[in-house]
Amino acid sequence: MSALHEAVEIYFYDVVSSSWVKGASDADGNLSVSIFPVNRIPLSFEDTNFVTGDSPVILDINNAYGENGREFSIVNDGNGDFTVAISGDGSVYGGEHTVKNGEVYAIDNISIDSIRITWVADSSYRVVAL
Repeated sequence: MSALHEAVEIYFYDVVSSSWVKGASDADGNLSVSIFPVNRIPLSFEDTNFVTGDSPVILDINNAYGENGREFSIVNDGNGDFTVAISGDGSVYGGEHTVKNGEVYAIDNISIDSIRITWVADSSYRVVAL
């Protein structure tokens, strides 16, 4: 693999076919190696009364799809805060990101095995993952 290029996968929504598609490039930087439909629909999770006894919540994206997800967004609809951490392997999580009332936290182009949501104060959340 070249120091300047690495193989990548890209997911996007094709409005013409009304489906999610996946494009790819190879390590030599050749784009559009393949484009084919992604056989998955977005996952949705929510808790309208996220309290201390519910914490932490682990959303297992890999189990739902049979492979890691590539993007997600979470919105805080409640009055309190919570934290979010991402795992690429289901056991080791990255740093905690605090999501405050009214905030949306979103990441794409990442390998997501699972998402951990940890209570800080009573709140509510909605998550969409792909």
